[in-house]
Amino acid sequence: MDLKSTDNVTSLLQTFLDVQSRRSQVIAGNIANADTPGYVAKELDFADYLSEAARQSSLPLSKQNDRGLSSEPRIVEQTPTTIGLDGNTVDAGREMADLAQAGSNFNFGAKMLQSRLRLLRTAIREGR
Repeated sequence: MDLKSTDNVTSLLQTFLDVQSRRSQVIAGNIANADTPGYVAKELDFADYLSEAARQSSLPLSKQNDRGLSSEPRIVEQTPTTIGLDGNTVDAGREMADLAQAGSNFNFGAKMLQSRLRLLRTAIREGR
């Protein structure tokens, strides 16, 4: 669903949900490769991406980039906390904790978007 034309806050919440979904995919890939020899765990470098999204959303709609953000968050190699004998750097405990955090963030963002849409619906109905 493209909510870009509604308002900046809604657009930013949609971007937040997209990033959390992508983060969950990357973490799931790490978990799936936990037994793959030599696999280097990946993570999403989304701090810069979210700050760019916030900057874009603060601009008037006429000045925002029509394509949205210029790129997706970069996937980078994690700094390994443990390295297995086979060279695998996946820490299953860390990945499960990160996955739980991403899920929690997604749920929070979904509730915020739901509240935002409820507020807009109320405004359209003139408070009724």
